[in-house]
Formats: sequence, structure tokens, C-alpha cells
Amino acid sequence: MLTHIHHINFVVADLEHSIAYFKNLFQQSAIEESLPKRMVKTARFSIGETQLVLVQPTSKEGVVAEILATKGEGIFLLSFATQSIEQTLDQLALKHVEKRQGLDGWEICDIAQIEQFGAILQLTQTKT
Repeated sequence: MLTHIHHINFVVADLEHSIAYFKNLFQQSAIEESLPKRMVKTARFSIGETQLVLVQPTSKEGVVAEILATKGEGIFLLSFATQSIEQTLDQLALKHVEKRQGLDGWEICDIAQIEQFGAILQLTQTKT
């Protein structure tokens, strides 16, 4: 069962500039992390139960770099929280096997590609 929006990802060209903007907007510091395997660096802010994640490609290759090049900056991913990815996939009759680790050890699974809704839809398993 989906419980809330876990995180929203924005692709950005200049992470430091974007951090400054959202730091002022939310009046909080960002948690900065890298995902070398995904060729990105990130900064995230908490808004209630939801995380806003700024994502900058570190290479001209990779999914995020391609999204930035073709669509420009903006929202590219919406992730829904669930207590069990497997149970949610079964309940929704979705067949997808690619689970991976995201930021902060999040277990995630994409359920719809960007071409389908203009943003990638994803599940994130929350700690019970």
C-alpha cells in the first residue's frame, strides 16, 4: 500500500546554485551525497515526510545526463513510499524486478518510465 510521496527528484545543471535557492526557501541545510554508479551528485531537503532531492549529473553519460540534455531542468522523478515493495507490486499487479539501493540506503524500484507520464514513477520501501 502506498502511504505518501517519499521523494521528488529535480534534475539541475548547477547543484550549488540550486542548493542556495532551496536552502533559503526551506530555511534548512541540505544533506549532500554522491551516487557514483548513477553518475550523479545530490542534495536533499526534508519537507515533512517528503524529501526534495536535487540531482546533478557528473558525466555527460547516464540516464540523468540524458534527461537534463533532452528535457532541461525540472522534476523528473516521483517516488511513492510503501512498507513493502514486493507486496505493493503484487497488489498493483505490476511486474518489475529491478530493485536497487538509492540515497541513504533506500530500497527503490521504478514502476513507470519518464516517457509514460513525463516523470519516472518509483516505489521506495520505508523502514517499518
